[in-house]
Amino acid sequence: MGKMSIERVRKEMGLMEKIMSYIPGYRGYKEKEIRRETDILVRRKISGILAEARSMLNSPLGPSEARKLAYDQESRFALENIRTSLDKVSQRIDKAVAGYAGLFDAVKIREDKLDAVISHDLSLIEKAESIKAIVSDLFSKNIGTPEWKNTLTGLISAVRELDQLIDERIELLEGLSEVSG
Repeated sequence: MGKMSIERVRKEMGLMEKIMSYIPGYRGYKEKEIRRETDILVRRKISGILAEARSMLNSPLGPSEARKLAYDQESRFALENIRTSLDKVSQRIDKAVAGYAGLFDAVKIREDKLDAVISHDLSLIEKAESIKAIVSDLFSKNIGTPEWKNTLTGLISAVRELDQLIDERIELLEGLSEVSG
């Protein structure tokens, strides 16, 4: 049993170290008093990453790129779709606190459930970072080329995956209140 506890601590520390590398001041969800603060830190980090991605998407294009985009209706539509989707996902992250009452009210939550929340938070942050990287990479491609269109398709998929991860987080956190007390 002692060996299992050490492995569990190592696993948790690795996970905590990873998320702490993204969010200075992150302390986890174990103590009831800091759960709301931790949730806010996670959501602010994700929102900040997505704001950077949206800012890059909204940056003005040079005259040549703007002309290319003007003639590429499919790409213009895809970019507008991505902007709208990023706005929607950002709003969901920003306004998520009301749906997480069980996390804040519970006196004690099972350790395995907390590990799942921390792991999921890390996946949300990493997905937001990947979206930002794809947006950054997008404008290194020539508008309308197959590489451009593949990158757009990848970006649309990544935003959908982030949206799904938000749904999963809501379900995960709602499940905490069912097993806590």
